[in-house]
Amino acid sequence: MNKKNNNKSEEAVSPFPKVEEDVLRFWQSNKIFEKSVKKEAPQGSYIFNDGPPFITGLPHYATLLPSVAKDVVPRYWTMKGCRVERKWGWDCHGLPAENKVEGQLGLKNKKDIEDLGVGKFVDACRNYVKEGSDQWRWYIDRIGRWVDMDNAYRTMDLNFMESVIWAFKKLYDDGFIYEGYRTSLHCPRCATPLSKFEITMDAGSYRDITEPSVTVKFKVVGKENEYLLAWTTTPWTLPGNLALAVGEKVKYIKAEVDGEILILAKDRMGEILQDKKYKIAKELSGSDLIGEQYEPLYILNSEEIRKNYNVYKVYGANFVTTEDGTGIVHIAPNFGEDDFELGKVIGLPMVDLMDENGIYAKEAGQWQNFYFKKTGEAVKEDLQKRNIIFSVFDVTHPYPFCYRCNTSLIYRTQKAWYLKIDKIRGKLVETNKEINWVPEYFKEGRFQFNLESAPDWCLSRSRYWGSPIPVWRCQNCEEVKVVGSLKEIEKLSGKRINDLHRPGIDEIEFRCDKCGKTMKRVPEVLDCWFESGSMPFAQWHYPFEREADFKNIFPADFIVEYTGQLRGWFYYLHVLSNCLFESLSYKNVIVTGVLAGTDGRKMSKSFGNYPDPRLVLEKYGSDALRMYFMSSSIMMGDDTSLSEKDIQDSLRKNVMILWNIYNFYSMYANYENRNISSLESDKETAEKFLADARNDNVLDKWILAKLNQLIFEVTGNLEKYHLPAAARPISEFIDDLSTWYIRRSRDRFKGDDERDKQAAIAATGYVLLQLSKVIAPFMPFLAEQLWQKVTGNNFADGDKSVHLEEWPQSHSMEHVTHNIMNEMAMVRKIVELGLAKRDEAGIKIRQPLLELRITNCELRDEQVALVADELNVKNVVCKKGEGNIEVELNTEISDELKLEGTKRDLVRAINNLRKDVGLTIQDRAEIYFKSDDKMIKEVFDKMKAEILKDTLSTEIHEGVVEDVNLQKEIKINDAKIVLGIKKN
Repeated sequence: MNKKNNNKSEEAVSPFPKVEEDVLRFWQSNKIFEKSVKKEAPQGSYIFNDGPPFITGLPHYATLLPSVAKDVVPRYWTMKGCRVERKWGWDCHGLPAENKVEGQLGLKNKKDIEDLGVGKFVDACRNYVKEGSDQWRWYIDRIGRWVDMDNAYRTMDLNFMESVIWAFKKLYDDGFIYEGYRTSLHCPRCATPLSKFEITMDAGSYRDITEPSVTVKFKVVGKENEYLLAWTTTPWTLPGNLALAVGEKVKYIKAEVDGEILILAKDRMGEILQDKKYKIAKELSGSDLIGEQYEPLYILNSEEIRKNYNVYKVYGANFVTTEDGTGIVHIAPNFGEDDFELGKVIGLPMVDLMDENGIYAKEAGQWQNFYFKKTGEAVKEDLQKRNIIFSVFDVTHPYPFCYRCNTSLIYRTQKAWYLKIDKIRGKLVETNKEINWVPEYFKEGRFQFNLESAPDWCLSRSRYWGSPIPVWRCQNCEEVKVVGSLKEIEKLSGKRINDLHRPGIDEIEFRCDKCGKTMKRVPEVLDCWFESGSMPFAQWHYPFEREADFKNIFPADFIVEYTGQLRGWFYYLHVLSNCLFESLSYKNVIVTGVLAGTDGRKMSKSFGNYPDPRLVLEKYGSDALRMYFMSSSIMMGDDTSLSEKDIQDSLRKNVMILWNIYNFYSMYANYENRNISSLESDKETAEKFLADARNDNVLDKWILAKLNQLIFEVTGNLEKYHLPAAARPISEFIDDLSTWYIRRSRDRFKGDDERDKQAAIAATGYVLLQLSKVIAPFMPFLAEQLWQKVTGNNFADGDKSVHLEEWPQSHSMEHVTHNIMNEMAMVRKIVELGLAKRDEAGIKIRQPLLELRITNCELRDEQVALVADELNVKNVVCKKGEGNIEVELNTEISDELKLEGTKRDLVRAINNLRKDVGLTIQDRAEIYFKSDDKMIKEVFDKMKAEILKDTLSTEIHEGVVEDVNLQKEIKINDAKIVLGIKKN
């Protein structure tokens, strides 16, 4: 599982990836996740539902991103006292798997599948998804996600599929499902209808294409040289033309052009006629044109069309505009949604002119056997020869493509099974108001728009690998029977059912109750979105199991996916739960944005625009990636581009800095022999630390106040599911802890004031202990390591983990907390102004200065001491007043101050040598120096005692020797000096 990467350029940039692997082994060997689910849960159950990913390839950043959120939120609610079961799921069926298997087997279309044999193809699909699922575990484990993959639900499992067909039958019995003849998107390669939501989920499914458009002259019956002009971007649909549509209130003209009368919208004549000479013969409204008959472009081979009196006439339609085209729309009911709906209203015949492979049928007359993409050019050439085309020009327009095989899609009229959205639309909108959407604007924005505008849901797919549509039809009298359980199928057929997949289920036959003849199953399978939308109940085999306690596992408290699922999983969950249970499916939902590649384009291996996720995890570790994701505005619905540099920054500012703080703390805590390992519980440890930390030191008060505020802020935002607002304060707190509290407290750790030293150690220990719990949902590996070390458990007890602890509580000290933090903010502002003055004067911070004057400010003694120490000044003078704080720095440097500044430079250089040699605070050393500079010698002579104390040294020798541990030549104020260090 923990495969080592041998690529040196991708070696881990810190020890933390290896540390994380050690923590992972501790969790797994001691079943910490399982214990977190089984432990006492005083707050009851918290229901999380996991959207099942397709098993097509390895996980990528777009799957890792929501996976992190799916771990953060359950970890938090577990620590809050809830039982949070987390069951993994696999979306096994549908075109994603079928297309992969077709590629593996070299199959190009449905005919190839039929020639191979449906049984062999389905077996290949089953084997493919089984093999693919095994490769995911490394990634899910490695990002620290706790989820039960051993007992995962799979949409291809018999129990799951039985729940799915139960849902279909209930919906059918309740009047939601019908078989109808409608126009829907259709893939001619996959030879199956698709739902519009499937295609519009992701931006890449609609692409701008440039192809010829034509303006066609339709000859008006009974009028010499008079034509209706209609424009289309899809000339291949012209053989299917059965009517023309106009806007009843649109103004039209009859224009004389080259001896012909052309009818078009007045607003479009400039664009259409352009530089042609024309004369307006007459103006009229769209209503004047309704009922006009025109000659068909082609004679179709259909008696039904020939005998229909409604064909080849002009009709009014509210979808006609003058934004483009001629203001007259060509109507082909077979090939367009608006066309089909208008055709139903006016009584146009619904004749299948094209087969499922996109090839014109015999009913299309001369265009029989033409593939739709090739028909367009042939039609254009034919109409040009007949002088029926008025103009041809290229146009760029959006066109849909199959999201799996990349084939151009068509709208095709076909018989399919649909779910009535209008029947439930009002309920869908009402229950949406009860859901907490994050970000909130999706509730009344895109999601509500989807609910208000969605067409009936096309449920059937003319494919092979999926849950069967559980409908049997009599081969004699057309009687239909819908079944909803294995028991019912077995009773009707007299056969044992062990699998609901094709082709086995196709062989099951019933006796018709009406006429006594044979009933056979309809050949279609269900849209795989019906299955993923059924997962809240189907994962538990409801209603065949867990019917009694279903209210305890439904609806979900929380789900999360990316914005594409507004038209996908979020939508289908909402539809099915309202239809089946008259209930919402989820209470809280986070909608993430879309994660693009490092160059802003869609992530693609061919673009090479993203680093390998496995290498990133092995290089930077999981916690760095998790904090990078959770701090990003992508968790609030914004689209963003992946940045490896930002992942590295996340490692540095979160993981590495916090671990350095712990190392500093442990160095002094261990040196002072704090017997924390003897404490029996985390609570006792915390109380001990806090008792020792209660003192009058302003820094301790401040950091404890900051911790209290952090707990309050993180808790509040996690409760609201605002993950970036919960994660970002953690990074800010770590920075404050490091750059202000620890840095300002270093001398306290090293000092002679024993009480103050113990208070600093205790305060730091308490902060680290509580912080380990606050970061646990976000950085679970570091949190575990930190908690185990600070409590003294040190991974010795397999029943103890930070993830089994209670979430820390903030205390009601708002007034005190704000006062302390506001005062410290003022101190830090003064320091910032003082540092700016030093920078202007070009004086480094190690050089002491005499005085800082502050106006419009008043400080207490402990605050004055902080400012003086931080700015390295001898005196701080405050003057009351109103207005903005101003500072003035005395930049004159006396000889005495210069000596002290040189001493600080020497101490820093010596301590750097100690660090390079690897000495600890327990180690003592002797210092050797050689320099011709008088000031260097004077500093060592006059300030020897201070240097020895500040560098933990026992003696200073002038001169160099051979047997030192390390020797370096350095420069201090242009003076050369050779420094050597020798461990005692």
